[in-house]
Amino acid sequence: MTTRRRIIYLVLSAFWLSACALLGPDVAQRAVHVKVLVDVPFRARNAHWNDEARGLIEAASDFYEREFDLRLLTQSVHSWPEQERVTSTVELLARLQKEFPLQAKSADYDLIVAFTGENISHYLAAGRPRVDRIGNCAQGLGGYVVVPVRKVFNYRGPNLEPELDVIALIHELGHIFGAEHIEDIHSIMHVDFAYRSDFDRKNREVIRRNRLCPFAKQTNRH
Repeated sequence: MTTRRRIIYLVLSAFWLSACALLGPDVAQRAVHVKVLVDVPFRARNAHWNDEARGLIEAASDFYEREFDLRLLTQSVHSWPEQERVTSTVELLARLQKEFPLQAKSADYDLIVAFTGENISHYLAAGRPRVDRIGNCAQGLGGYVVVPVRKVFNYRGPNLEPELDVIALIHELGHIFGAEHIEDIHSIMHVDFAYRSDFDRKNREVIRRNRLCPFAKQTNRH
């Protein structure tokens, strides 16, 4: 007769094997090196803007590490633009691509994330977060993310539910790894991501499939 201890052992073993199967065998953690840029309004409202920017990346990294074994590492934080205010995320993205072209990208970082503190809505066309393109392995993953930050963020550890500005960053990073908008209102990839904090099954699989893809090294040519 099977003992109670053996039954418990078998059940726990099954759970452990199921968890491992989610990422597949021997999948190494991937480190994504991030260069962070912060604009004039972001810097103006918080004397510790460097720490705030690092905290936003850390909070998004906590989520991606738990879900996909992807670790975001902040390589550097810079003030940009130095003095001029740019009130549109569309224009910010265009300027990023012009002033930090992928052809000139150094080996120090994989991805540029720009935070803006302009008083713009996530839901307006000119103000919503955005990336340069939906990532895929054939062209290489996208190289730029622009995210409005509505209020000062204080990182308080890895176990708290993400705030809306962090969810916006998680959503856009999903695009970098190939996730697309979906009609599932419960998914973080719904266009109105609000306080959703989970990926739908389809986009989860896309990110898993693309998690080791190389980042693009040169500008798209159409």
